[in-house]
Amino acid sequence: MAQTDTFTRWSVIASGEGGGRIASQFFDRTENPGIDDRILVMNTNRADLRNTIDRLKSKLGATEEEDVIESHALEFGSQQGAGNFFPNGEACAREDLDRIVNRITEFGTTDAFMHVATLGGGTGNGSIPYVVDQFKDGLSDLNEDNAAEEWMDSVIHATVGVWPYYYEQPQRHFNAVCGLSRLLRTDDDEQNADMVLLASNSHLDDENGAAGQYDSINEAIITAVDLMIGAGRETRSVIDIKDYVTIPSQMDAYHFTPAVATDLNGSIYELEYMLDQAAEGAFVPMDVETTTAAYAIVRAPERMIDEGEITEPEVYEAFREWTGKNDINVAGQASLTPKRGRGSDVDVLLLLGGFDLNPLLDHSWDDFEMLSDSLAGRSRSGGVDLTTAQLDRIVDNLESYVERNAE
Repeated sequence: MAQTDTFTRWSVIASGEGGGRIASQFFDRTENPGIDDRILVMNTNRADLRNTIDRLKSKLGATEEEDVIESHALEFGSQQGAGNFFPNGEACAREDLDRIVNRITEFGTTDAFMHVATLGGGTGNGSIPYVVDQFKDGLSDLNEDNAAEEWMDSVIHATVGVWPYYYEQPQRHFNAVCGLSRLLRTDDDEQNADMVLLASNSHLDDENGAAGQYDSINEAIITAVDLMIGAGRETRSVIDIKDYVTIPSQMDAYHFTPAVATDLNGSIYELEYMLDQAAEGAFVPMDVETTTAAYAIVRAPERMIDEGEITEPEVYEAFREWTGKNDINVAGQASLTPKRGRGSDVDVLLLLGGFDLNPLLDHSWDDFEMLSDSLAGRSRSGGVDLTTAQLDRIVDNLESYVERNAE
């Protein structure tokens, strides 16, 4: 992939098979401005990692598995899988934290990480919250004075967490609830990730698990990430990752969901209508009126911008009217960013933050409570324990965060 000049230098860290599926789709694109080829996929299970490597080999044109492993893949931990139990995934990451950090630092200086995991499993769901916490805590578990390089102090950590299908087994919903809590809050009830982007499989997939369903879901996620990053690499009304995280973190409302509408005819539709279309495409079940932070990115062909068919003031005004119409008083910004081409197709991304999480959690909470007593405080052969105190802390942290954002 060609290197390009960017305002922000991103690296993608994906863990678990689901995270690897999402990250591998970056390689379907001829270029990833802002990311380029700084992508690492990790797994605790060799067979699952090979599945991801096979996908990457075809996309990279590589002939040898070792070539992909050397540049983009890492097997970590000694357990050969997390057993669909997130504490095992965390233990594997703790065991091999030095190897994970070494591979990440090979990318060189990074301004922002995009950590990717599906929340129903054990590997990504267990390791990603831990890795984020360690980077923000100066890699304290390595017990080395110079473990954290100077550039790491200012890195922003955004995460993508994908909710399991609503029909999946209770264990996966137990993991998802715990994973969301751990992405949002540390054990000490401090903010963990700077931004938590949420998507729900069932909400994005109309066919509810038909063959090949992950491809369309993952492509939707990649499109949203591309639109989000794209707003920070052009000169027109730049919104960058620092804008996305600063005020929401101060508000303690830093969970978001993308809402996307693409290929809208900008010569026909009004901007406010296009924002409405995007809002209908939110990636999780939610009430838009509970949003407390919102960012709008409108991506239009350069021709339309150069010829004044879409202007920055019009985007700002449409966003202001849209928030007023929906009776939401939000912190946020709007941006107009160009794309190549001379057509009229306009893409719109709304990043909706601080919304009431209960409509999403309602799909999983019963399963979570059903398994809580059986999974906490009991020994699991060949793995690690989840103590009752640890689970209580996870629950308390999540409930207090959700309650603050549901008021």
